[in-house]
Amino acid sequence: MKPIKALGISKIKALGLGSVEIENKTESEAGDRYDFLPVVKINGNESPKNAVISLNSCTENKLEYLNLGDDYDNEWRKYPVANIVVAKNSVARIPLLIKMGYDPIGWQDGDGILEFKSSNASAKLKFIDNDDTDYESDEDTYDLKDAEYGDELVLEIEAKALGRGAKLSISVYASDDGDGLGKTSKRKGICGKFNVKIIESDVFLSEELKKGFDVLSIISQEYRNQHTEGEYSVNYCIQAADRFLGAVVDNKKNFYAYDDKKKIRLNVPDLNNAVARAKKLKSLGYGYDYKEFEGSIFGYREVNQKDEYGNNPSRTLFFKNDKIIVDYFKAVIKNKIGFHIFYLSIVDSLHTLFIVVDNTKPCTPTYKIYDEAGESSSKGSLKDINQGILSQSQWVYLWTKKHVGYWAKLNVSLLKFQRK
Repeated sequence: MKPIKALGISKIKALGLGSVEIENKTESEAGDRYDFLPVVKINGNESPKNAVISLNSCTENKLEYLNLGDDYDNEWRKYPVANIVVAKNSVARIPLLIKMGYDPIGWQDGDGILEFKSSNASAKLKFIDNDDTDYESDEDTYDLKDAEYGDELVLEIEAKALGRGAKLSISVYASDDGDGLGKTSKRKGICGKFNVKIIESDVFLSEELKKGFDVLSIISQEYRNQHTEGEYSVNYCIQAADRFLGAVVDNKKNFYAYDDKKKIRLNVPDLNNAVARAKKLKSLGYGYDYKEFEGSIFGYREVNQKDEYGNNPSRTLFFKNDKIIVDYFKAVIKNKIGFHIFYLSIVDSLHTLFIVVDNTKPCTPTYKIYDEAGESSSKGSLKDINQGILSQSQWVYLWTKKHVGYWAKLNVSLLKFQRK
């Protein structure tokens, strides 16, 4: 919680000694000590809730920058505007911090008034007097008319009235509250800004993924137990992927569902073939994009020695064009900030997996591939996702030859998952 402040008393700074130069500005050029010159920024020590915050800046994801003006110390003049993606149907919590933007010699009037202006009135803003985002709904409201350097607060954004993909900006302005010693400053200026986007149908937040991974944690543990009868005694890859997707979107009606406590199946859709299942999900509204790659994207080298599955000769796969898979992912993700889910089928639909692409840091996106055993060894930078799919295809290709007696087709299908 924020410390209680003495009423009507300004923050008094200790008298400084030495040079009159302040951050490369002389006192005559610096901001007025009576001005309230805060910098309202993201509190990087706390995590947001129902939101993703990105301050990544690169060629693929350029940030907007504000010039806060010559009144501010040099280190604060260039202000990076955070890109924030928020939930549509849950209240987003954004942790904020108020920093001192001008540090004069001597004392300073260290408190004042903040005003948050949204470019879209349909977005409801609320301000909570708390230093982190882990709180109940009955927390105290932060008083914007009594803001002080060093304060921590939470900005709540409710965006139910806005459409998915809608954009807005929230600008923050500061002015003096008139309770300082001496004159009252008339200055009012911008001291912060946030660019906000309502999360799109094919992008997900960590809170949503957690529901899916909680289910996958149960599945992977049961898989490791190697049951010989019951729910988990069969090859469970397609069921695992379906249950993960259903949990992410809180849907047991359209997805395979099983109650692990009661040991009963709640819903059993047709899961005989992963390609057919992907097309069915798309027809139900859960597919943003569907893509099939023919087996001709692969090449192989015959190896005249026994592999780990007993095949002799064996085969080593490679992609004829390493860029084709990577380019697809980049094109369909479109640099949208958040998490992206792909339903993956490989080797003639003989194995079903799913991919989670973490694009919360759009300058350095990463991926992980999962199946019924949980997280696989295929993970890393998104620019190397072709190697992940190749690695999974390789072992399934060899395993299939051992168990069915022929070299299976090497097609790959991908469904980019979305909410309805």
